[in-house]
Amino acid sequence: MSLSKKNKITLFMIILVCIAGYSAYKYTYKSHKSITEKEVVFSGSTAHFLEKVKTGGAKWQDVVVALNGKITSIGEKGITLDHNTYCQFKNSTALTHLKEGQHIAVKGRMIGYDDLLEEIKLDQTLIK
Repeated sequence: MSLSKKNKITLFMIILVCIAGYSAYKYTYKSHKSITEKEVVFSGSTAHFLEKVKTGGAKWQDVVVALNGKITSIGEKGITLDHNTYCQFKNSTALTHLKEGQHIAVKGRMIGYDDLLEEIKLDQTLIK
């Protein structure tokens, strides 16, 4: 039972397409790293980071930062530190133990800066 040359080429092409498809799938849908696994690019106070963002601009977009400051307001899904950094939490149950005026250290991913309000926005925030 030998395969003809045409059948061998067809079988080879099918296998090649399957391998290429699998590779493309794995590349496109690779799992995302958790915020706990990502490296912190900046660590410090909210005021110091705000100054860096004002001068640095886009280079701080989508980086992980560790900030510390005083809680100035608590919302449904997040908190505001020092009137200039909004931290949105993945899990809102973490907010139940927090109080206004409390000093806290957080780790999160910077998603943007609001020029009008001069407010930094973090998401996927965790309490350190």
